[in-house]
Amino acid sequence: MMGPLISAKQLQNVEALVEEAVAGGEGAAFTGGRRMSGTSSLDGIDFGKGYFFEPTVLVSAGGGGDILKTRIWREEAFGPVVVVAPFRTEDEAIALANDSDFGLGAGVWTRDVAQAFRVSEQIDAGIVWVNTHHRNDPSSPWGGAKSASGVGSENGVDAYHAYTTTKSTIISFASPDEALAVDDWFREGAGDVRYG
Repeated sequence: MMGPLISAKQLQNVEALVEEAVAGGEGAAFTGGRRMSGTSSLDGIDFGKGYFFEPTVLVSAGGGGDILKTRIWREEAFGPVVVVAPFRTEDEAIALANDSDFGLGAGVWTRDVAQAFRVSEQIDAGIVWVNTHHRNDPSSPWGGAKSASGVGSENGVDAYHAYTTTKSTIISFASPDEALAVDDWFREGAGDVRYG
């Protein structure tokens, strides 16, 4: 069981994206596709009182690439929905992965380590997981590779650079007369002062 979505508005958004794909004839819900109802057998929660949506797998209704015509293929649902698109070759799979305005994360599932490296190098995403998902070392950068994904880089040294700016503050406590005598970096013979 999954927990609820964050709000009623988000539940409505996920539901609309799924319904649109199915009603338009391009997508079919392999599993899920509806708001949850009833009571949880695990803890007695009434699903009707929360923002629960069934974990959903959407596939092409006709078995081809019709699912690629849907809005849910183009937008981030931020809900328990995965869209499965067919491909025949590795190059097709890479093209599908890169056919998005978003580039935060991607996943590659393979037994071939050479293929894992080859494919992950070609996917335009800030992080690529191989044979796992959403595992990240805190020192490993986390951020999108495209402008529509994320707001910079999190974690590690990249986060430090993303959230800081180098700045120099120079304060002189010299009197105006002293400042005129020693602060003129462009006076005759001051090259060592300027260039260290």
